[in-house]
Amino acid sequence: MLSEKTIMRTVEELTAHVRRQGGKATAQRLLIWSALYQDRSHPTVDDLYRRLKPAAPSLSLTTLYNVLNELVEWGDVRRFDTGDGHIHFDPDTSGHAELVCLRCHRVVDAPDGAIPEPSAPAEIAGFAIVTRSEQFFGYCPDCRRAIAATGRVAATATSEWRR
Repeated sequence: MLSEKTIMRTVEELTAHVRRQGGKATAQRLLIWSALYQDRSHPTVDDLYRRLKPAAPSLSLTTLYNVLNELVEWGDVRRFDTGDGHIHFDPDTSGHAELVCLRCHRVVDAPDGAIPEPSAPAEIAGFAIVTRSEQFFGYCPDCRRAIAATGRVAATATSEWRR
């Protein structure tokens, strides 16, 4: 059976979880958890680091990776690759599709109901199937307008990737 809509636990629930395991809800953990909770931007580690570093000057990339990996291990965040050379994180761990722009690398969730829900077997090659993930690649509305205006598909070297 595929999973229902599943969102990352709240900061309070994560705090209780880590304390039950004998860990500490450090200021940096709380900051990272808060930044990800209900974040729909599919941030990368670099995105999160740039966003959080001003509020936590002592935050290291190692700490950020460790907390993100912990959230993935606990099932609160999904980690995925879109082929843009960066790993993205999503607090919506339900089986759903992402739309990925080939030009600007923006990632958005496909609207509910826009893509027919495929059926999946309960088991494949001995694996118990619990969720699924799909990615559709194309051009976002902004890039489609830019392509129409310039006739160029590739983003310019000076343009920034949106994620």
